[in-house]
Amino acid sequence: MITVLVLAGAGALVRTGIPHTAQPNGVYVCVTDDSQTEEEQATAVALCDREALDESSRKPLPSPAGTDQDAATRVWRALLDAICTPGGGDLICRAPRPATEADVDMVRRVLHDQGFPDAIVRLARPDDPAPAGAVMYAAALPGGACIATYAEMGEGPRRAEITGPLLDGGCLAP
Repeated sequence: MITVLVLAGAGALVRTGIPHTAQPNGVYVCVTDDSQTEEEQATAVALCDREALDESSRKPLPSPAGTDQDAATRVWRALLDAICTPGGGDLICRAPRPATEADVDMVRRVLHDQGFPDAIVRLARPDDPAPAGAVMYAAALPGGACIATYAEMGEGPRRAEITGPLLDGGCLAP
């Protein structure tokens, strides 16, 4: 990994790393800061490395017509509501916790309700581009692209990223 030190205002020192797993013609940047403990920095860099590896194992995005940012945003919003204000109740996204199989089922229902009945939804594995305790999910878009990301219980969903499919054509390993 290449590490670059940058002064990022207010005296914060930021380490930017480019993982070895980044595509030869691409760059994937990881950012940590000195306010994090060594363990937090190591966890963040490990997650970034897994994200870079996932990115390098995907085909390029299809043409812009093959992506559907509106669908990705709709999914993100529905998951945000389901995770952070279930049943329209109080905001609970200030109490992170590991996901359970019941959470996987809830995410699966939300994706089904948003028009993705064949979405893959499961607990994150150690080699996934997601933090421990998250729910991984992926759905194929009509133009060949994928929504592939994760949600953390008590934190909410990560922004819905549109990616190319995996080299085998799927959006996420089952």
